[in-house]
This record gives sequence, structure tokens and C-alpha cells, in this order.
Amino acid sequence: MSRLTSIFRNLRLILSREITEQIGEVEARLNQRSDAYERAIDQRLDERSVELDRRLDERETTLDRRLDEREITLDRRLDERQAALDQRLDERFDERTREIDLRLDDRFARNEKRIDEKFIAQDHQLDERMERHERKVDAMIRQFSTDIVERNDVMLQLFEQRLDKQRRELKALRESSGEIAQPQAETGSTGKEDAESADDSHSQLISFRKLANVTSHATTKIKQTGAAPLYHQILDWKKVAHEELDKFSSDEQEVVDYILSFVSDEKELHYVRQHLRRFVATLQRIPPAQKSSDRLLELGSLSHIAPAIKKYSGYNEVHCADFWESDQASVVETVTQRNGNHRLPETHTFELRNFNVERDVFPYPENHFRVVLCCELIEHLQSDPMHMLWECNRVLENDGWLLLTTPNIASCRAIEGLLVGCAPYLLAQYNVRETVDQHNREYAPYEVGVALAAAGFEVVELETEDVWARSNPAILDLLRQVHIGTELRGDNIFALAKKTSAPVERYPKELYID
Repeated sequence: MSRLTSIFRNLRLILSREITEQIGEVEARLNQRSDAYERAIDQRLDERSVELDRRLDERETTLDRRLDEREITLDRRLDERQAALDQRLDERFDERTREIDLRLDDRFARNEKRIDEKFIAQDHQLDERMERHERKVDAMIRQFSTDIVERNDVMLQLFEQRLDKQRRELKALRESSGEIAQPQAETGSTGKEDAESADDSHSQLISFRKLANVTSHATTKIKQTGAAPLYHQILDWKKVAHEELDKFSSDEQEVVDYILSFVSDEKELHYVRQHLRRFVATLQRIPPAQKSSDRLLELGSLSHIAPAIKKYSGYNEVHCADFWESDQASVVETVTQRNGNHRLPETHTFELRNFNVERDVFPYPENHFRVVLCCELIEHLQSDPMHMLWECNRVLENDGWLLLTTPNIASCRAIEGLLVGCAPYLLAQYNVRETVDQHNREYAPYEVGVALAAAGFEVVELETEDVWARSNPAILDLLRQVHIGTELRGDNIFALAKKTSAPVERYPKELYID
């Protein structure tokens, strides 16, 4: 039994080993087959992947080609549609333009016909009025000539009597003081004759300086002429003529305050305050800028008004120029605003060119500016104002603007001065230090218009305004009484002109002689 048990045990061990060996062999074969399958699967997957990539590339290429063809087709259709729309739009625009042109031509024709009819009627009326006015003026001139001759005779007699009396009094005074010596022989009298001649000249000068007082006494004796009341009205008006000119509207006061904020020097401040009314009137007449590239040139520049030109006229580019040549052809000026209202002060920098406006070519190209300002300058020129106006024409754009201001020699103030025996010029005194500050010639509105027309400008506005002193109502009444026009009698001329052609006449006869 035990032997059988051992035999069975040995058999089990033998079977167990054989089974184990068989199992190992099976596992080895399974592993080999599994590895072979995995290699086969990987190979087939790689081949499949390559095939898929190839097919995807072909598909993508096909899609790209079809998309390009579709895009080309759409572009061609869009271009054809756009061309058709453009053609339709052009046809409709041309039809509409022709209709508008026909309507405008009809309206213009009707308006021209109406204007021609009105001008013809006004010409007839004006001719009739001019003939009546000329006959009336001729009659009045003849009467006034007679009155003036008679009045002058009386005045001259009074002046001669007064002068003779003064000469006799002066001669008696010299004789009593022993100043008049006995006449000497002609060969040795040069020294005393010169002294007597100087005394006579001095006495005549004294006599002529007293003529104003003589006039006031003489007019009291000629009550029938009415001179005394007018003389006193003129003197009384001079006391109040400057009133009201320093009062401004709220909008004007804003401009005034802005200009004054750039002035700090006391001497300059005094000048600016005298000219504030003129500055405001000038700024109101400057044509505003139409685009950001528009340029403005200010001749005879004042640095304190240039910022106001930029702010209220809209010119970003303001060029400044002095009207008289200097050692420096160009300088840079900077003006800073006084901080008076708790805000950051403004600072502006301008290039100031110095050149002689009567002789030099302006240092700017042709057609460069939209506006040129020539303010209170032409009256300072000495010999050739037309050179300046021709150069203004050259540097202005076509349809550019020139704004010229100057004192009015035909103003009520000038007539008032003549009537009391004074020069009509606003600044008649000679300047012993520099000639540019005196007025060498003042102009009437008619002369300004002639000069601008000769320089190729069309005068759009020719106005006068009282900026220094108000016109005397008594002078205006006198002009009306003698049937002389009272228009354009303000003390300053404002002429706004547009460039319409090249200069026409170099030396107009109203301003030059051969």
C-alpha cells in the first residue's frame, strides 16, 4: 500500500512536471503568436495610416481647387454686378444732372432777365436823380462860392487889422526898449540885418500861432454866417467824443479780455487799450478758416493780437511779418497768457519775418495764404504802396482775401479838424526818432478802392467805423445841409477784398504822378 502510494506520488510528480513543461511550451508558443499578431497589426495599421494620409491629402487638394474655382467665380460675378450698378448709377446721375442743369438754366435766365429789367429801371431813376442833384448842387455851389468869397473877405480884413495892430505894438515895444538900431550902410549891415530878419520871422510865427485865437474872436463878429455856434459845438464835442467807445457787448468783452491777457508791459498795455475797438472790429471781419491747412499772414504784426486771430478765426497757422527791414531777417516771438482766471496760461510761438513791404519780394511762395491782413500799415509807407498790394496778390490763393484797414482822411474827425484850423491827419506830427511811426499819407475810401482794384482785387466790403472818436453830429448835419453824402465818414476804413485776377495797373493816377 505504501508502495502504491509512493508510486502514485512519483507519477503525480512526473505528470506535474510534464504538465508544467507543456504549459510553458504553450505559453511560449502563445507569446510568439501574440508577438507575430502584434507585428502584423502594427504593420497593417501603418499601411492603413499612410493610405488615409494619402487619401486626405488628395481630398484636401481637391477641396482647395474647388474653393479657388468658387472664389474666382464669385469675384467675377461681384465685379459684373458692381459694373452694372455703377453703370446704372452713372446713367441716373447724368439724367438727374441734366434735369437740374435745365432747371437752373431756366431759373438763371429768369433771374438775369429780372435783374436786367431792375438795373435798367434803376439806371433811369439814377440818371434822373443825378441830373436833378447836379442841377441843385451847381446852384448851391454858385451860391456857396459867393457866400464863401464874401465871408473870406470879411475874415481877411479882420485878420489884416489884427496883424497890423500886433506889428505896431511889437515895433513900439522894440523902439521903447532900444532893440531897433539905426540902419547902416549896405556894405556893413550884414550882422544886424540878419538879426532883424530873424526877429521879423519870429514875429510872423508868433502872429500866425495867434490866428486860432483871432479866429475865435472874429467869428463872434460874423453872426450871419453861423460859424460861431458850429465852432463851439466842435469844441464841446471833443470833450465827449471818446465816450461809449470803450463799452463792449458780452461777446466783444470776451475777445477784449483774451487780447489783454497776453499784454504785460505797461507801455504796450496803454497802446492796446487805445486800439481795442479797432482790434475787435478787425477780428469780426476776418474770413474764417475753411480747412485746417488754411494759412493767414499778418503784415505789420502785433504779437498780442496773433493768438486772438488763431482762436476766433480758426487759423492754426498764422505767419507774422514786420513791415520794415531789420538786421534780423527772422525772429521767433513767444507770448504767454497772464494767469488771471485760475487756468493754465496759453503760450504761443510765432515766427516774425522782417522785410521792406515797399521794396522787397515777400519771403513766401505764390498762392500760399488764404487771408492777408494789412492793418494800419499803408498810411506809414513812404513811396510805393502798390508794390505791397501787388505782393499781397502774389502770395494769396485764388479767391483769397485781403483785409486792409487805415485811418480815413475823409472822416468827420478830419473835416472837424480842418474847420478849426488843424491838420486832418490822425498822426500828423513828425517823429524825430524813427520815421515808421508817423503817417506819411492817409487815404480816403475811394482811394483805397482804386488801389485794391488796380492790384487785382474785387472790393466786397468797403466800410468805415468810428474806433478812435465818435463822429460829430454837427458835422454830419452840416454835410446834409450842403447835400454832401454822410456815408463812409467813420474815422477808420475797413476794406475786405477778394483776389479775382492778376494785378491790373502798377501806378494808378489817383496815387502816383509821372
